[in-house]
Amino acid sequence: MEILNQNRTIIGEGPVWNEKEQKLYYVNPYESEYRILDIYTKETKYIKTDIPVCAIAFSDKGDIIASQEDGVHILNSDGTRSPLYDKNKFDIKYCNDMKVGPDGKIYVGTQSEKRKTGSGNIDGKLYSIDNEGNVKVLLDNLILSNGLEWSLDEKFLYHTDSDTKTIKEYAFDKESGNIEFTGREIRLTAVDGFTVDKEGNLLVAAWGYGYLIIIDTKTLTVKGNIDVPAKIPASCGFAGSDMEKLITVTANFKDIAKEDKNAGYTFSHDHFAKGRKPFLFKTKEAK
Repeated sequence: MEILNQNRTIIGEGPVWNEKEQKLYYVNPYESEYRILDIYTKETKYIKTDIPVCAIAFSDKGDIIASQEDGVHILNSDGTRSPLYDKNKFDIKYCNDMKVGPDGKIYVGTQSEKRKTGSGNIDGKLYSIDNEGNVKVLLDNLILSNGLEWSLDEKFLYHTDSDTKTIKEYAFDKESGNIEFTGREIRLTAVDGFTVDKEGNLLVAAWGYGYLIIIDTKTLTVKGNIDVPAKIPASCGFAGSDMEKLITVTANFKDIAKEDKNAGYTFSHDHFAKGRKPFLFKTKEAK
């Protein structure tokens, strides 16, 4: 793997390609910043935020959509934020991983009170949000809603509650946005963020183990691993003009750099398959 950025992230998350800008975005929430990286020149911009951003997505108008502790917002160019829904009506907090689905809706998971405050409440959720501001709870009783991705035919959603170390498969109805557990799941050594390649494999960051796990979605079995030259891969995604580069972001969590020289670095790998372009949030104008 090629090193793209040696400015360490405490926990790098959510690499997502901006096709319009031809730039990679990813987040470093513990230092309240997100990064915009030119994967070819390696030039990086560091954008500070008042409230940490846990994941980024884009709309069909070019808006930056942020998953944050206090909800999901559009980050405006003047530094202000615009919520995607009525925050007086919907109290979405402790947001974590987020992506746009094939239906143009935002899908965002949350952390539980158990993780955030130490209480016994296991109340993390997976939500969908549409361009009318409608919010739907798809999954409940989660500890740490994390990686999510759709199959190539857009008929299945894969999702993890990282504390269970398990990825579950859900039938996905693109018209209604409803999901239903298929009964299929796979337990792994560790699960954080993940992506899908054009061969239909899930590529899963194995937190703390120094590799990405390759999962065949047809059989929901492990095909192998891709070594990462850092101990804590946190997430991965595809980037590039032809989605030809596999990007892996890693963590320097609890200053593990004392024993891992590459901790927190960002890497690029010319993988055996290309990736799929990220879906865009469908705004009202483009409905």
